[in-house]
Amino acid sequence: MKLRLKLVIYNALSKALIVLAFGALLPIVSETVVYNHIDQRLKARTEKILTVIYRGGLDEIALEQDCSFENFDILKEEFVTIGPLDNTDAHSQDPVFENRDWTHDNDALSHRVLIRNFQYDNQWYELHVGEGNNTVEGLNSVFVRFTIIIMILVTLLSVLSDIGFVQILLKPFYKIVNTKLRGSHDPTSFNFDRIESSTYEFNHLDKSINELMQKVKETIMIEKEFIANVSHELLTPISILNNRLENIVVSAETDDDVSRKIVASQKTLNRLNKIIKALLMISKIENEQFLKEDSFKLDSLIEEVLLEIEDRVSQKNLKLIKEFNTNIELSKYNKSLMFTMFFNLINNAIKYNIEDGIITISIDKNTVHIKDTGVGISKEQLPSIFNRFERLQHADEGSYGLGLPIVKKIADFHNIKISVESAVNKGTDFKLVFPEEKSLAK
Repeated sequence: MKLRLKLVIYNALSKALIVLAFGALLPIVSETVVYNHIDQRLKARTEKILTVIYRGGLDEIALEQDCSFENFDILKEEFVTIGPLDNTDAHSQDPVFENRDWTHDNDALSHRVLIRNFQYDNQWYELHVGEGNNTVEGLNSVFVRFTIIIMILVTLLSVLSDIGFVQILLKPFYKIVNTKLRGSHDPTSFNFDRIESSTYEFNHLDKSINELMQKVKETIMIEKEFIANVSHELLTPISILNNRLENIVVSAETDDDVSRKIVASQKTLNRLNKIIKALLMISKIENEQFLKEDSFKLDSLIEEVLLEIEDRVSQKNLKLIKEFNTNIELSKYNKSLMFTMFFNLINNAIKYNIEDGIITISIDKNTVHIKDTGVGISKEQLPSIFNRFERLQHADEGSYGLGLPIVKKIADFHNIKISVESAVNKGTDFKLVFPEEKSLAK
């Protein structure tokens, strides 16, 4: 369904609902007003009748020609009845109102009735004073018909006017979409021409899209150039050189001293190869070249990581504590990147832990903690641990200073908030908070 049609339907329904709400409330309000008016009249008549009774007795009612013990007017719209009550029961003198549908002399009647108990000459009586409900029903019927007619007219006029207005209003929007977005698959073919509009939001949208397209174009061009250079000018020669060194090492003519030097050179090449691949991963994450289409359980992913590095845990005789209080179902994530993130964090917890140390991995609601009892990180180093090539003082030779930057990029890519607390010689605690709208705790 198109946006303009949705807007028309929304406006029409909203106005119709307002009219319906008004039409639904109007009879209630009118009925309340009418009943209040009738109740005041009934109270006045009741007080007048009681005044006559207390002044001259029950016989005075007939003498005054106001009413008798049972008296109806000609159209039976008004009546007064008085009847004795049992003196042994307790009676309240508070007035009570009720709507009464009843039959009198084979006539079906509907009245608003005030019931009032009073005592006269040591005898309790019940006084009924009534007035017909035809007035209320007539007014309510008129109001209902009136509101239905108004509702239909307003809805029809609203639909017709909104169709034309929305068509004019959204014209710049469709022009922006057709000009800027459709068919623009290559950044070199982006159209940066300004779309004229008298609406501020559309002008702002056009400007924002132009700025975004310019950034996308620059980023993609830089990224393409970077990947092409790294792939063809660095990785390929390194791979060829590494293969040649392997052939030399296995050659029978190579003596042991030369072989050792060649193996050392291979280690350097492998280190350079890993650094380049790490930088490539960071670049791809920054350019959002990875898809986020995977759904999986977080505890299962962590179990996969632990299974891969269980030998390293055993080598240091580390105690692994798993506190999976919540099973988080992740949706629209990249599982490969998430595996890399947790692998790097848990691997660091192993690498920089002490012998016979403890690693605790906990999941609670949408928060994950990875704690260790290792050497820790000083307060001075904590602000820069996610910087590229930032090596900690206790880092070993196999550390390139890219593991935590990759973790940070993966976390940002998935809108995961990551923080760290650490104390020297006490351990480190990495905290990851997952966005609730993308995860479901079970």
